[in-house]
Amino acid sequence: SDNDDNERTENNELKEDGSSSDNDDNEQTENALQEDGSSSDKDDDNKTELQEEATSSDKDDNERIEISPLQKMESQDEVQAEDDHQSQTITDTTNEKKEPPQIFHILETRFMQNQPDLVELAKARLQLFEAICLPTVLQQTAWGNFLWIIRTDPDLHVDIRRELVEMLNERGALTTKRNDTDGAGERALTYVIGSNDNYIVANSTTVNPQIRPFDIHDMFSNMLSKPDKIFAGNVEHVKSTLDGLSSEAKDVVLWTRLDADDGLSVDFLKYIQDQMIRYFVPDKAKDVIIADKDKKEDEEVEDQADFRAGDSEDEENDAVTSEQVDNEGGEENGDESKTVKSPPYSPPHWMYWCGGQNIDWFLTDPIHDPTHDTGVVYPVLHESVCVTPGITVSIRGDIAPALVPRLDHDKIVSYLDEAGGKACNRTGVQDDDEVPDDGSCFQMIHGWTHAVRSRTPTSAGMMGVNPDENQLKMVLHNKGIKKIMWREMHKHFLLKDDDLRKTNSYFAKHVYDIAEENARGQCTNGHSCKTSSKDRLQQYVDLRGEADGGEDVVDGIIIRPS
Repeated sequence: SDNDDNERTENNELKEDGSSSDNDDNEQTENALQEDGSSSDKDDDNKTELQEEATSSDKDDNERIEISPLQKMESQDEVQAEDDHQSQTITDTTNEKKEPPQIFHILETRFMQNQPDLVELAKARLQLFEAICLPTVLQQTAWGNFLWIIRTDPDLHVDIRRELVEMLNERGALTTKRNDTDGAGERALTYVIGSNDNYIVANSTTVNPQIRPFDIHDMFSNMLSKPDKIFAGNVEHVKSTLDGLSSEAKDVVLWTRLDADDGLSVDFLKYIQDQMIRYFVPDKAKDVIIADKDKKEDEEVEDQADFRAGDSEDEENDAVTSEQVDNEGGEENGDESKTVKSPPYSPPHWMYWCGGQNIDWFLTDPIHDPTHDTGVVYPVLHESVCVTPGITVSIRGDIAPALVPRLDHDKIVSYLDEAGGKACNRTGVQDDDEVPDDGSCFQMIHGWTHAVRSRTPTSAGMMGVNPDENQLKMVLHNKGIKKIMWREMHKHFLLKDDDLRKTNSYFAKHVYDIAEENARGQCTNGHSCKTSSKDRLQQYVDLRGEADGGEDVVDGIIIRPS
């Protein structure tokens, strides 16, 4: 019994010792955990401070690289990824952040070049500029991310020049306010330059040997060499922009053409910029919404439908294109089992964009045709010909602009389609459900209306001042298409009926003066010298001169009877 008692006593003592030891161990463990937790909290605080410092540093870096009209490619996903990386590797916060690509987009517009003294013609073109061109540019969804360069004759009549600049200033086109905390204030977005030279040119255009087409460095340098010819804009901003230009492969320059009497869909320049990112900066393409259908109402999507769909009540009446060709009878590829694996994608050195679907706006006689006092609209649909408004060329920063082919609008598709991707040194394709990629050096915009062209007696070539046979057929075979076009004019170009009505009325009152001066402007440098153009203008002049024996146009000169 004593032995049993001793054993029980020893066992109890051992248990108590073990319990005590366990308690001590638990207390030590808890203390250690508390210390570790405290240390971890301190580390987290240090990390937070470092993250805040890194974020502040990144913001400063972003502010330093922003230059007008730099379109910053920094996405929210990229910022978040950079923050996550900094939180994982604190030692990397001392490294400089890689600068994003610089995107420079130039919208170039010509106004009265080589025609400085044709005041009546200039007034009429100002009417078109104010009613069609100006509102569609100012309301671009990409406004602020491109520079608008308006080029006019250096000796443009002083009254016309003053009216142009005042119009731009009153509409807020010349500057835009930035949200700078340092009081930097405003930056120039639009420039009026006294120059008869252009930088986005076609093969048939005579180019001053002293300029280099598609060369943004050369353009800004020439602007600074003649500061007295900067009729609107800020010289200092030109200097800062030129200083900020680089020749790195990651940077891209875009050139878009728009004549002063035409307009662009307000989403067009944003679309072009998004597509440029898709092709030239493929690693950022995932951040770009190429076709944001969620933001469009069902009716708006319907408005953007291809003209060929129309609103026809007769299913057997297919739409007629401007070329009367739709390749419907072509042979299909019978061997669908063979698939060709595309090579790895490599961005192009340069690329063209253009559209083949637009609206032509024509004048009417508001006195004899009061039901169409805002003018009339007709569709244009080309399968393989680019229309002039909206032609865009993009060039990588490290590529010599002289390597980009200068192509007439009606030769872009045929030339580049045959040349293939090798012409611009690209390989592979960038597939997308909305915009297919055929691997070539151009993209033809299909399925939506990108431009509106005014067709009036101010046209240098006098071509298309009346609807042609194909346009009349398209309207005949597509019931309701005019209703669709007018909805697009209002919703996607944001044009106002009052402005169109005012312009239509102005031309009705001054058509003879306009035609006479346009006749005088024929055959000047950079303008049409076609016999057909002179003949059309002769018809206007004849109507005015019938009462006193008529007038003749000979080589662009009005010959009055003696």
